[in-house]
Amino acid sequence: MNKSTNFTTPWPMLTSMTILSACLSLIASMNYTENTSNSSWLGLKLSTIMMIITLFYWSRDTMRDTTTGTLTNNISMNMKLAMILFLMTEALFFITFFWMFLSSALIPEQGMWPPTSLNIPSPLGVPSLNTILLITSSATVTMSHFQTSLPNGKPLNWLLLTLALSIMFITVQYVEYRTSTFTMSSGVNGSIFFMTTGLHGLHVLLGSTALTVCLLLMYQHKYSYTSLNSYEMSIWYWHFVDAVWLMLYTTFYCWGS
Repeated sequence: MNKSTNFTTPWPMLTSMTILSACLSLIASMNYTENTSNSSWLGLKLSTIMMIITLFYWSRDTMRDTTTGTLTNNISMNMKLAMILFLMTEALFFITFFWMFLSSALIPEQGMWPPTSLNIPSPLGVPSLNTILLITSSATVTMSHFQTSLPNGKPLNWLLLTLALSIMFITVQYVEYRTSTFTMSSGVNGSIFFMTTGLHGLHVLLGSTALTVCLLLMYQHKYSYTSLNSYEMSIWYWHFVDAVWLMLYTTFYCWGS
């Protein structure tokens, strides 16, 4: 007899609300005024924090169902299909920002590129360091997944190294923002640059959160070789984040500068 499992969870609705709040705050921050800038950025920060917390608990519940065997094979396949569709929509989302940047670069408003108000950092400095960090993290998380198939493998150590690299990436990106000679209010080009790199940084945070949950479950010995769905989907997401950064590095830093 086939058994069906019904899921009742508040996390999808809460996640949608936090994403909507973050988007509205981001739009408000673009209308830069001295009176509204601080409040809109505060709203964006709070919305981002709430979104990360919500996704953390949603991932926890999903991974718990996966590791305890609650999910059937059909549900597991549907989750993987949903993850693939999600990554496709995310790719289309980033393509719009790349298109805006290329449009501004190929048909510049001031008749020259890059404009005087946009001094994009050289690709040989901080951007190259971040590229090395993310490529290395992609290799270490792949090694962590490979170690799960070995009798005496050490996937936990490789996953810890991946998270350390992600923290280094976020730190370096923050330093780049702090030392930048232009801001989001430096015309449409500055807005596109900070929105695209900032959204990618947000995806790095989300991917790091998912891998942190996997790390906790792995530390508690909740995973087995036959119940790695949540871990594998988190790795898919991390590879997607790395691929987006390579495109961003090539387009914004190498070609755009």
